[in-house]
Amino acid sequence: MAHAPEEEVVFDTDVRVERRRGPLVVLRGLADWSVAALFFAVVSFAALPMGGNRDWAWAPIAVIVGALAVLVAAGVGASKGFEVSAAERKPLLALVACFALFVLFGLFQMSTMAPSSTTAWLYDAAARLLGSAHAPVPDLAIDAARNTLLKCLSCGAIFLIARALCRDRDRARLLLVMFVAGAILVVAYGVLMQVTTHSCYLGSYLKKVGAYETTDRCVMSGTFVSSNSFGCYCGMGMVAAMALIFAGRRRKGDQPYGYDEDDEEGIVASLTGFRVTMLAVCLLLLGGLLYSASRAGLAATLASAAALTVLMLRGRWRSRPDLVRIFVAISVVVGIIVLVIAGNTIVDKAMRASDGGDRMQIWRASLQAVRMSPWLGWGLGSFADIYAIVQPMTLPIPNDLAHSTPLETMVEVGVPMAVVSFAIVFIPWGVSLYGALTRRRAHRYLPGAAFAVAAVPILHSVVDFSLQMPAIGFVVSALMGMGWAQAFGRRERSRGDFTPWE
Repeated sequence: MAHAPEEEVVFDTDVRVERRRGPLVVLRGLADWSVAALFFAVVSFAALPMGGNRDWAWAPIAVIVGALAVLVAAGVGASKGFEVSAAERKPLLALVACFALFVLFGLFQMSTMAPSSTTAWLYDAAARLLGSAHAPVPDLAIDAARNTLLKCLSCGAIFLIARALCRDRDRARLLLVMFVAGAILVVAYGVLMQVTTHSCYLGSYLKKVGAYETTDRCVMSGTFVSSNSFGCYCGMGMVAAMALIFAGRRRKGDQPYGYDEDDEEGIVASLTGFRVTMLAVCLLLLGGLLYSASRAGLAATLASAAALTVLMLRGRWRSRPDLVRIFVAISVVVGIIVLVIAGNTIVDKAMRASDGGDRMQIWRASLQAVRMSPWLGWGLGSFADIYAIVQPMTLPIPNDLAHSTPLETMVEVGVPMAVVSFAIVFIPWGVSLYGALTRRRAHRYLPGAAFAVAAVPILHSVVDFSLQMPAIGFVVSALMGMGWAQAFGRRERSRGDFTPWE
């Protein structure tokens, strides 16, 4: 009988043939898992050093990722991870082409071969003031462009490594577990700072203007400087913990084809210790999200959690009406928790804050910058430089972020290349959704988690910059790589034909 590669051959329900493992095989397996665990730890705990947003934080992470990429490319960690199946060949080719085009365009912006008509007057003014200046190029800040390009390359390497390592479902699940653990540490630090300094300090960094007084109160932000980014990260962790609640208990070798434990398992019996723990973690991370008072973060999290629930319960609405009732009950409880714990805080922040009007002015200035250079942009990482030129008179404070990742991307690389950059995000995101819709019910939680967790910062970044935080960008890249790998798994999808090894 034919069987799938690396799949166990079972002759009887109680008898399984196992291969003898020599010491070299054991050492190789240990090395593979060590590389995978180190990679997952680097990605999952990248938020601990100030959200990975400082050069001293993300640069060492990028170096470690590069070293791990070399090891994985050499076959350590996943000997067959870089194999490409026929089903994923076209989308992967499209993704690689878009990413390569984006990187080449970023280098082109720094080159003197590129047209510089839009920036020539700025370089001429710099030469008059300073006595000399760099030859005119489309990029206003080449050093910032290099840093941004390195971050993008790191995200690309993380995606490829995760795609190679997470073809194994156990490793994919480990990535989710370690990310949830990292989110718990971020919230725990936020609680500690709330108790000791009322969240006004992040380590030795004072988040407020002026001297610190014991009566000062700041919004909880964990290990992030921005409370909105912290809220987005908490939402991502909460959705990941939700996905782990949907994970089955049986291993793939113990589960026959067509069997679904949830079809015969009662609600009480399904409440295992792990699932109860993940439910408690969801409440903890929800608390961190609420105390961040991030309105957009809360909305993005609720939308992503609802999408995950629909994906996981798809096909069960009629066969398991008890699940529908539980879903409705949990939604009501969560709504009450939101109103009781953070309703006043969020409403008070909305009433007192002027960031809504300020952002509208920033967005209008950003659109003006886009109109000034719609084809080539102003260079990766150059938003702060061009914003200083188009800055409204009513906003005298310098600003280095557009508070909208899509809009800032159009400012920096122009409209045509911005469309390419959007495709770099949407292609793997869509592939993860494809996997969540087509994989067997017992396995769909992994691509479903990748889609739903990534949805939180993607939606939030429409009105903020959370996806530009290295810690969040690294996690999203890893989860999309995992979702991609699981979407094109070795086993058949739910609507596919029967195969002997299933």
